[in-house]
Amino acid sequence: MTLDFAATGRPLRPGLSTQDVNILTPGSVYGDRINFVDMRFAKILRFGTTRTNVGLDLFNVNTPTAYETVYDPATNGARWMQPTAALLPRLVRVNVQFDF
Repeated sequence: MTLDFAATGRPLRPGLSTQDVNILTPGSVYGDRINFVDMRFAKILRFGTTRTNVGLDLFNVNTPTAYETVYDPATNGARWMQPTAALLPRLVRVNVQFDF
């Protein structure tokens, strides 16, 4: 939260026109639960004495991981607690493992 003299009623530190103040203790507010879907499709292929495990992993998630923590009184907190970062919405990973 950014405050000025009119909001606090006391002078700010020398050289500052505004000052940021934490209105919440760290770790007191958390975002929504992360719902994460993970699917794996794999097939074992055998060629003589070697074994190959070929797999495809699918991830589907779109969950915020960081939020705007500054409350701006000029905008009445319009951006406060808005997501600023999110997990990748879709991810595909190909795996190949050779055993010999």
